[in-house]
Amino acid sequence: MFLGGTFAYAGVQKLTDPGYLTPSSPTYIGTQLSEFARGSPIAWLLHPLMHLPVAVGVGVVVAELAIGLGTLLGVAPLTTAVGGSLTSLLLWLSATWHVHPYFLGSDSIYAVAWAALAIGIWESRPAPSAVAIASESGEPGFDRRTFIRSGVLAGTMLVVGTVAKVFGRGAFQGGAVAARQAPASASPSTSTIAGKKIANLKDLAVGKPIGFDSSDGEPSVLFKLNDTEVVAFSRVCTHAGCIVDYDGSSKLLYCPCHGAEFDPVRDAEVVTGPAVAPLPRVEVAVDGTGRVVLPSGA
Repeated sequence: MFLGGTFAYAGVQKLTDPGYLTPSSPTYIGTQLSEFARGSPIAWLLHPLMHLPVAVGVGVVVAELAIGLGTLLGVAPLTTAVGGSLTSLLLWLSATWHVHPYFLGSDSIYAVAWAALAIGIWESRPAPSAVAIASESGEPGFDRRTFIRSGVLAGTMLVVGTVAKVFGRGAFQGGAVAARQAPASASPSTSTIAGKKIANLKDLAVGKPIGFDSSDGEPSVLFKLNDTEVVAFSRVCTHAGCIVDYDGSSKLLYCPCHGAEFDPVRDAEVVTGPAVAPLPRVEVAVDGTGRVVLPSGA
């Protein structure tokens, strides 16, 4: 129940994240794949998948829902257990491969737990003689109960997916590119600042961050503090290097690996450990025309 519920929840969590399939979002699956590939032993597999981020994202959601709900409903238990172990193994070799020490990475123990469940199911199968007796008695191998359970699984996935998408968090504001600093205020003049444009100040909403990459390719996030000020931070967690996400309900940046939280309003200070250092600032500026830019050379 724990393993099935966790995987089902993982699929629902992705469906309720409006930024999961949005290229400008900090939680965009394409950005995640790019980060996972750095130093991963399965980078050879992740690199081609970067060209199909939406398909990969949808596939991950469907797999997690099918494995999770299938386990809870008792549909193809051995298949779902093996699928859960393989999925966790892939996540371990990509998403949490850089977590140190290794025992802090959750995907490794999930891979082992699913494998243990698969072994237990395999060992509890009826003896060959019992199967033969059942076959001689006229009982079909794929009975009506299995067919009904499979139909219930498909229907449940459709209902859960639809409800999660409808009641998901509000739309994520799209963005573009940036790097390191302190709050930037609009200039009273109409002068422009040389650099890469990130967004127009008037198009940003307070409490609605946009994602971008720094000049060296580091994932970053931009916040509008008030009508005239913006601030940007690196999304690389200062604890173990995982990529932080933004939780609109708590208005905090949080690390999905170990639960560290940072407050963007208070200079990305640590709210909850295990991280001890705030997220690095990213230098951005607002010129007199209302453009938020990454200054040249930053």
